Amino acid sequence: LQVFAIDGALFRTADTPELRDHFGSGNTSSDRQTPYPLCRVVTVMNVHSHVLLDAQINSYRTNEMKLASDMLDKLPDNSVTLLDKGFFSAALLHQIHDKGHQRHWLLPMRKGCKYEVVADYGDGDQLIEMRVSPAARKQHPDLPDKWQARAVTYQLGQDSKTVLTSLPAEQFGAKAVAALYHQRWQIELGFRDIKSSMQHNALTLRSKTVELVYQELWGLLLAYNLIRREASLAAVSHGYSPDDVSFKFACQFIAAE
Repeated sequence: LQVFAIDGALFRTADTPELRDHFGSGNTSSDRQTPYPLCRVVTVMNVHSHVLLDAQINSYRTNEMKLASDMLDKLPDNSVTLLDKGFFSAALLHQIHDKGHQRHWLLPMRKGCKYEVVADYGDGDQLIEMRVSPAARKQHPDLPDKWQARAVTYQLGQDSKTVLTSLPAEQFGAKAVAALYHQRWQIELGFRDIKSSMQHNALTLRSKTVELVYQELWGLLLAYNLIRREASLAAVSHGYSPDDVSFKFACQFIAAE
């Protein structure tokens, strides 16, 4: 299976009335806003090559799950997509699994999730069944009353962690599922690379108009992909994994050339 991850990040813009009106920002209290307007960027990344498959850019007010759902058609068959707990949605997960062949998903169980055990595979590995909320079924009438997922519980330091997945137990062991989830951090590192190596930890984007903010962000994402692609090709041509190449070094080398 190809392994992908979906996640989002926020980028600050200059604080102008036009940008604040278009992008919005979070509230630090009931009557005070954060100092800068915020853009929301959600991407799909191949976690092995670190290349972005797709991206959505919108205002701070736009829901991450809505942006993610607009990209699911790009996911290939025979893949597994890693998500964080903020994407816990029966509709979103069904959309990943049902609109393709062998398209699987993996994410942490939401705190307080209520379920019934349908089957026990042993070693913290169970098939569980959950109810779809009335609100979700109202918004997505095609959803069933109940849905099932595989729950894998494992130790992480002194704590236990449970992840849910559509990966079948007969093909993928519990230890492999637990280890696979931690590859999700690669997309977090991708956002870090953009902000630190490409933006040099700048407080805000440089652009001062709405149109140019979108242009700047698309430029950053495209440049990131070009660097990652060249780094991956260089790594493979010398018998290494793309993970072995430092993005910061590749970025500096390409910029110097």
